[in-house]
Amino acid sequence: MSLVREQVKFLKDIRSLLEFAESNGFLVTGGELERKPEMQEIYLREGRAKTMDSMHLRKCAIDLNFFKDLGVSIEWVSSINELLEVGKHWEGLDGRNRWGGRYSTNIDTAHFERDLGAWPTSAVSDLDQLSQDFEMVAVSNEDRPTAIIKMVDAGELVNLHRGSQDHTLILRLQEKLQKLKLIDTPSGEFDSKTEAAVIKFQGDNDLIVDGIVGPKTWNTLDAALTDPAYPAKSINTLWLADADITDAATDLDLAPEIVRAVYKVESSGRGFVDGFPKTLFEGHVFWKQLRKYGLDPARLVAGNRDILYPYGTRDYYGNAIKERDRLTRAQLIHSAAALESASWGLFQIMGYHWSDLGYKSIDEYVNCMKLHEREHLKAFCKFIKIRTFRNKPLVDVLRDQEWANFAYAYNGAGYRANAYDDKLEAAFRKLKN
Repeated sequence: MSLVREQVKFLKDIRSLLEFAESNGFLVTGGELERKPEMQEIYLREGRAKTMDSMHLRKCAIDLNFFKDLGVSIEWVSSINELLEVGKHWEGLDGRNRWGGRYSTNIDTAHFERDLGAWPTSAVSDLDQLSQDFEMVAVSNEDRPTAIIKMVDAGELVNLHRGSQDHTLILRLQEKLQKLKLIDTPSGEFDSKTEAAVIKFQGDNDLIVDGIVGPKTWNTLDAALTDPAYPAKSINTLWLADADITDAATDLDLAPEIVRAVYKVESSGRGFVDGFPKTLFEGHVFWKQLRKYGLDPARLVAGNRDILYPYGTRDYYGNAIKERDRLTRAQLIHSAAALESASWGLFQIMGYHWSDLGYKSIDEYVNCMKLHEREHLKAFCKFIKIRTFRNKPLVDVLRDQEWANFAYAYNGAGYRANAYDDKLEAAFRKLKN
């Protein structure tokens, strides 16, 4: 069920709760329904919350104030005993409804929520149209305070997986698999046999083994059919392999499923476009980096307004070719500052982190990014070792499966807009099972 539908059902239950409370002689006033991520962060710092997750962020929690009209005065009611029947009514409306009066610690009789748990990616389709129009770009720095959604060409969106309904495209896939003797007869349905064939093909060709047919798998399939020297591992000269994920998990002392889940949700899917690392150039970071190198950016704005500006904006983002052009033009002004002002590769880590990540220079960092997606993963591993959330390294946050805290630290305060934490947990659970 989509988030919007969950919110509608939640409010219908709240209506029933209010009617029940009124019929039992209570006066009810409204409290908090929606909460901004910035407020959740304050609660977290103050110890009033344990994580960056809250049903308030999803508009599926509300705090209500209960009163009794005594005639000469109105008395506030907050005890568990007095509100017990109200709490029971709430929990009886839906098996996921929770009343704060039941909490073992931090009892909060005013609190009523629906525990949505972790959703599969399709369940947040109203907020995240990844399969339709957008590509999520992972955020790895404080200069992007909200999650970034960048338009991509529709031709790039060719992912197929179990449950896909594009029967024409599935038939094309199955015809390729049939020619490679991996399935018998095309059916137009992405069933378990098709998924098993895709997984075998990916494993045979040093691809990430996930059963999802994305651009890398499509390209390798085409190469396998045109190159008589099948398997077509020769095409995979820049791409991450399944063994790389395993090696990274060992290095980080994490369950491989955690690393795979992060790769699935937080990476941009392809670290290279036409042989060049994927980049996203940030003109407002360039502004700051030029100052660091002793230049006055205000004197350089003329003719460069799409690559140099004092405040963050999405207005100038473009496709891979445009981004490469923006970076090249910025390098003509100051090469090091320009390279530091772009995010790089699969995990879109900003260039200015090069020193903290242990590289000798920005040029060394960029040269490594140009070698292989394996280097992108290595940079990510370094990043989550040094980056912290409330003094806790992100690698430890992942180890403890604190999905909301990791999503907040990695994607910025707007992480809930795209439900990154839910996607991480859902991906992990699917991989674990």
